[in-house]
Amino acid sequence: MTRTLDVSATYARLLLHSDRCPLPLLLEGTGLNAAQLAREDYIDWRLLARLFRNFAHQQAQPAWPAELGEQFSMAAHGPLGFAALSAPTLGAALDVMARYTAVRITTVTVTTATQADRFLLTMQDETGDPLFAHWIEAIVFKVLESLLSAILGHPVGDNVILAFSGAAPRDPQALAACYAARVQFAAPVASLSVPATWLPLPSPLYDEAVYRSNLARCQDTLAGRSSQMGASQRVQMLLRSHFEASRLQPAPPPTLAQLADHLHLTPRTLIRHLQQDGASYRDILEQLRQNCAAELLRDARYSVADVADILGYREQANFGRAFRRWFGLSPSVWRRQ
Repeated sequence: MTRTLDVSATYARLLLHSDRCPLPLLLEGTGLNAAQLAREDYIDWRLLARLFRNFAHQQAQPAWPAELGEQFSMAAHGPLGFAALSAPTLGAALDVMARYTAVRITTVTVTTATQADRFLLTMQDETGDPLFAHWIEAIVFKVLESLLSAILGHPVGDNVILAFSGAAPRDPQALAACYAARVQFAAPVASLSVPATWLPLPSPLYDEAVYRSNLARCQDTLAGRSSQMGASQRVQMLLRSHFEASRLQPAPPPTLAQLADHLHLTPRTLIRHLQQDGASYRDILEQLRQNCAAELLRDARYSVADVADILGYREQANFGRAFRRWFGLSPSVWRRQ
C-alpha cells in the first residue's frame, strides 16, 4: 500500500505572499518557481519542509509558524473550513477537523478521544522530521484556536491546552505568547484538549445546508485522496462513512475481511499494514464507536436505542456495557449530565 505524504499548496502560497523572505531565497533548492506553486493543489511534504527552512533562516523570531497560522482564515481551508464553521456544535466542528485532516495534509494522523472530563484531539507526525512536525503543529494549533474562538465568541483561555510534541523551541515563551490557550511542551504526542462539557455548545455559525454540502465535498475529496493515506486512515475513513450512512439505515459495521476486499487486499495484508501503523481493526472500530456514541447522544433526535442500532449493536444491553467501559456511566445517565 504505497503512501505519499503531501500537503496543500496553500501553505506554500502563504509563504510566497509574505514579505518576510525574498522570493529567490525562499525557493532556493526546491526546483520550483512561483508560477508552478500557483498551479499545484498539493505538494510533497519535503518541498514544504525546504520552504519552511528557507523561510525560518530569514526570521529573527522563532514564533513565526504561529504568526503564519494566524493568517490562515478558516475560509482558506475550503470545504473543510466551511464545514467546520457551519457545524451544529463545537464538538461537531472539531470532529470535522479531525475526520477530514487528510483533505489538506497527510503528514499527520489525527485521532480523538474523550478521557474523563476532557476531549482530546491528537496529531501523530508521520514524517519523522521533528522540526517540520513542530512547525505544522504550531500552524494547526493556531487554526484550531481560531475555530474555537469563532464558535465561543471569545478567546479560548486556559481551559484549552495545546501540547507540542518533541523538545521545547529556542524561545518557548515567545511561542506560547502567540496563543490564548495554555501551551505545554515536550509532550509524547501533540494534542489539543478542551473540556468535554464544551462539545455540545451550539455554534452561532450553524447552517445545516452549508454544513452538509461542504461535508459531502470533503468526503468526495478524501475518497479521491485515499492513496495518500495510511492503512489506519483508510480504515477509519471507510468506517466513518459507514456510520454516517447508518444514521439513515442502521447496519452492522463492515468486517475486517470486507474492508480488505474493498481495499483490494487480503485480510492478512491489511492486518500487516495496520500493524505497521501501530493500529488494529478492533481498536479503530472501538475508538470510532466511542466517538460516534458521544456525538449521537448529544443529539436529541436519537434515542439510546437508535444510537445502539446505528453503531451496529444487536442488543442495546451490549451497547450499554461498552458505553460504561468507555465513560464509566450508562448512556442515559451520561446524556443527562
